[in-house]
Amino acid sequence: PVSPPPQPAYLGIRFHFPCVSWLQALDRRSWLCCPQEEQPPQHRSKRGGSVGGVCYLSMGMVVLLMGLVFASVYIYRYFFLAQLARDNFFRCGVLYEDSLSSQVRTQMELEEDVKIYLDENYERINVPVPQFGGGDPADIIHDFQRGLTAYHDISLDKCYVIELNTTIVLPPRNFWELLMNVKRGTYLPQTYIIQEEMVVTEHVSDKEALGSFIYHLCSGKDTYRLRRRATRRRINKRGAKNCNAIRHFENAFVVETLICGVV
Repeated sequence: PVSPPPQPAYLGIRFHFPCVSWLQALDRRSWLCCPQEEQPPQHRSKRGGSVGGVCYLSMGMVVLLMGLVFASVYIYRYFFLAQLARDNFFRCGVLYEDSLSSQVRTQMELEEDVKIYLDENYERINVPVPQFGGGDPADIIHDFQRGLTAYHDISLDKCYVIELNTTIVLPPRNFWELLMNVKRGTYLPQTYIIQEEMVVTEHVSDKEALGSFIYHLCSGKDTYRLRRRATRRRINKRGAKNCNAIRHFENAFVVETLICGVV
């Protein structure tokens, strides 16, 4: 019989393949330290950018609004108020028939400067020295808040205070409308004159109680209370009664205010 070919003898030799170990280690390291997949951008950064943009936009709007406010205040103070002051200041005159000084009716002229304060609800009238006589120069305040009228007789440098006569003096709004209606002309339509007579009663020591407007007018001046007598169309000569006259108008007619018993 044919005997099998002899088998090679294997010795107890252990082969070491460093390259295989290196590859295994590399594969293990690659598995352990494999790079993570690229993540999409977080919404947080996008949200932060949006919030920042909104903040910048809001700040810009605030700055713009502040600029508009300051511009509006500037325009209001330097243009609107100036125009309003011009609309509330009147320099006007009136022609009237003087039936008080003599039997013969003579045509007279009266001029005055009027300032009407609609918000404060008072009127201030300045009567310059009359060109043809007929009264003293004066400053007059009609305070509708206090219900008082003050006359500052410039010739005497004295103040006289009395209750406001609303049957003669138009309220500021009505007086303003009357003067605005005739502002295009120089004079009011020819009108007439009436007369009222006042009597000095007592000295006023506490001027602050008269209100701020009258206080500033009469501060530093002798001030007296007046009492109104019944209005008459004609009286005797003023010189015999020791009266001073102030002619003015705050209506569609002229008023001659006689202040009698002057101290």
